[in-house]
Amino acid sequence: MEKLSAIKKPDINVADAWEQYWNKTLVNSTPVLWDANVERAVVVDLPRFELLFNPELPLIDFACGNGTQTKFLSQFFPRVIGLDVSKSALEIAAKENTAANISYRLLDGLVPEQAAQIHSEIGDANIYMRTGFHHIPIEKRELLGQSLRTLLGKQGAMYLIELGTGCIDFFNSLLEKYGQLPYELLLVMEHGIRPGIFTAEDIELYFPDFEILSQGEGLFQSIHKLPDGNYATPPAFWAVIKHR
Repeated sequence: MEKLSAIKKPDINVADAWEQYWNKTLVNSTPVLWDANVERAVVVDLPRFELLFNPELPLIDFACGNGTQTKFLSQFFPRVIGLDVSKSALEIAAKENTAANISYRLLDGLVPEQAAQIHSEIGDANIYMRTGFHHIPIEKRELLGQSLRTLLGKQGAMYLIELGTGCIDFFNSLLEKYGQLPYELLLVMEHGIRPGIFTAEDIELYFPDFEILSQGEGLFQSIHKLPDGNYATPPAFWAVIKHR
């Protein structure tokens, strides 16, 4: 199997790729790599951003997928909106997470006009985003940045956690050691989606009018268990940002 690269990625329609992935997940009930139990995911994230978010604003779970983390967030914020590019993902989320203060909307983050429409309806919002950026090809990232800036407006703050520096080396080390990448990652990659890297320098590039309120490095939690019994945990970067 060819090693992963932080630069080389297939030329794909990102929205179509994610719909194909989530539709297959919906039909076959296949495991989702990043769908870690909330105690290992959003529970760890929450203290990093909870006091930095204006509780009067709606909270968007951007790229919410099947809504595992969305459901937990609804216990702490009065209005939570799960956004995703995949209809199949939202179908799963709506069935499994039925709290009264959660709603779901279809959004292609690479079409900023869609974000502008949602902003016109709900106003500024806070955003929780768990790996929504790293897989986007470099040439398309500004479109996602524009959508996120629009949704945040002047008042909203965003917490993001992404695969960080060293994640490609991490996955390639698993390939060298075990002869294959994690099965759950291969389920994603078969649709042309590839892991990437997101850093503080990317925040400066795509959010030039924003300040970093808090940031750090850690490990990204996955559901994949290695032969030694430990979970696969690639390096992660997280930050909380807000318009200056």
